[in-house]
Amino acid sequence: MSCFLLWALLAPALAITEDSMSYIYYDNQEFLVSMPNLAKISWTEVEAAFDRPAHVDVASYGGLDWTKPYPGSPVDGFQAHLRIANDVPWPASFATNETTEVTALTFSIPESLMDRSQGLPKPMDPSWFICQHYFVSTRPDPVEAVDHSCGFLSAECRADMELSLTGGWAQEDPDVPCSALILDPIPVSCQDTLGLIRGDVIAWNSDTLTDQATAKLLTVDELNPSSWLIGTGGVVEGNSTAYYEASNRTYIIGTVFGYSPSVMDSNKQAPKLSLACLRPEWVSPTTPNTTTSAVTPYVYPATTAAAATTAEAFTTSSVPPSATSSDSVCVSGVASPNRSNGNFDELCSFSCEYGYCPPTACQCLEYSDTPKTAPDANGADGCPLEGVTDDDFAHLCSFACKRGTCPKSTCRSC
Repeated sequence: MSCFLLWALLAPALAITEDSMSYIYYDNQEFLVSMPNLAKISWTEVEAAFDRPAHVDVASYGGLDWTKPYPGSPVDGFQAHLRIANDVPWPASFATNETTEVTALTFSIPESLMDRSQGLPKPMDPSWFICQHYFVSTRPDPVEAVDHSCGFLSAECRADMELSLTGGWAQEDPDVPCSALILDPIPVSCQDTLGLIRGDVIAWNSDTLTDQATAKLLTVDELNPSSWLIGTGGVVEGNSTAYYEASNRTYIIGTVFGYSPSVMDSNKQAPKLSLACLRPEWVSPTTPNTTTSAVTPYVYPATTAAAATTAEAFTTSSVPPSATSSDSVCVSGVASPNRSNGNFDELCSFSCEYGYCPPTACQCLEYSDTPKTAPDANGADGCPLEGVTDDDFAHLCSFACKRGTCPKSTCRSC
């Protein structure tokens, strides 16, 4: 089975991996569904925090009756549910005295598709295959109310998104027919509105829904250890900047109702895309924290032309924002224990010392109100080794090499 089903493959096993731990995306970034951005958090803490969510939102969208043979008939009442809980602590083994703001997405289906006596969906006809795409953006104006039907997207963007998510159905892998995979970028025509963001994908068919736990995960508005979760990195409790960041992300959910490999050619019709957008009601930010060790929303330094093939240039400054902010900044760090691949030891040790400690690759060990003065960035630019397209290597090599530390085992001049 294709690796794009990352969350779908991981989620059913989460409840039995380690003691009450759930997977969560550490923070919102371009390469959302990268293994370095996947962390574990205590489900007990998450569940308790969501007893009193700070924000909620619900978006309804139309779909098709998948209990009947494809292509079925239109049915309303599908819903996406968003909840945000503040100040959820990271495990001490992952980060000391740090919390995160957790957003959870759950889903529900029309009553006509549910067997209420069982609390489960009715059986899905084997002719169906569903691909659900997730995109997270910070671009839309948070002051404006979000249209749950995504009306703020241009006609060109919507058309291109439909083509991207349905146009290649079953062309690459008939057994896993989703037209777009994880890490595929959103169409160019959408990037002015949403930025350069890359999606997550969860897919299922009739066999998937025969497992009761997975069926509930996909079709019942009920938080559980396998729910889709995203955090705001690591901050100290009560950080208003993180509160604001979490509540002003826009979530675009694209659900594709398509056909399975069992459908005869004569019965195949173009898959249907339904869009839903969520974001809670806007709340104006309070005075930002200035005396805590909180990590401000992370901004990467500008990339070179070579590095731009794997990442967007997020800022015009080569100095990380934490090095010029009044907040406490990182002055010591190591490679993240959550990073399962790549040698970041030397890069993180150097860069974190000077305030540049990207959480997807490194872990800060010490903060200070007095940042260390970084060496002048007057050296040759750095890039990852040939053939390496990792976003973290691109940024860290650029930062370190310009400042005189360019480890040959991971970086090269460019």
